[in-house]
Amino acid sequence: MKQRPHTICLMMTTLDGKILGHKWGNSPQMEKLRGKFEEVHNIIGNNAWIVGRTTMEKDFTNGAKPIYKAGTHAISRTDFVANPDATSFAIAIDAHAKLGWEKPYMQGDHVITVLTEGVSDAYLAHLQEIGVSYIFGGATTIDLHVTLEKLRTLFDIRILMVEGGGHLNGSFLNAGLIDEYHQLLLPVIDGNPENSGVFEIEPGNKKFDAALLKLQEVKRIEDDVLWLTYQL
Repeated sequence: MKQRPHTICLMMTTLDGKILGHKWGNSPQMEKLRGKFEEVHNIIGNNAWIVGRTTMEKDFTNGAKPIYKAGTHAISRTDFVANPDATSFAIAIDAHAKLGWEKPYMQGDHVITVLTEGVSDAYLAHLQEIGVSYIFGGATTIDLHVTLEKLRTLFDIRILMVEGGGHLNGSFLNAGLIDEYHQLLLPVIDGNPENSGVFEIEPGNKKFDAALLKLQEVKRIEDDVLWLTYQL
């Protein structure tokens, strides 16, 4: 069996299971509650985190458009490790190369983007030029098993934090690739049925009726937040 990172899903939710914190208003108390996520992320202390394209675009790259290098020659579809000495990583699942990268790090962490083989040579050339690492997760769709094996083999990532959105979390869960689930339960109710939940899986792709978890620990932390830890 090929090795992969131990995978932890960390999410912050309302009491009704919603995850889109930017929709909960901007009061000082709400801002303080949203800050609990980074606090716990740092307490857990892993050196690699992964998010989906939508989350990365909304929360980190601020909607930047893809950049293409002019006059590009053909580039082979082999994985590119830009910084073999990197020790912390920000990873994006971006199957169709929609993220616009301008620098090779995010919040101090080296950027790795996970692509499919159909992306353009000009996009890859730009990533190489600025020093962003990339790996191919499949020809036309992302295989998360392949992706995690490459993250372990090429970058020696042993613990990986999955941090949303709901579709990415659901894909990891559906593939049987989540080992632990940490939920920060905020004293907040969203109430909007259209807002995303923690795990979202298309009904036609779902491989199980329900996933059973075992509660490992409950902590009450500041501001009436519960930190729940489960194993799958």
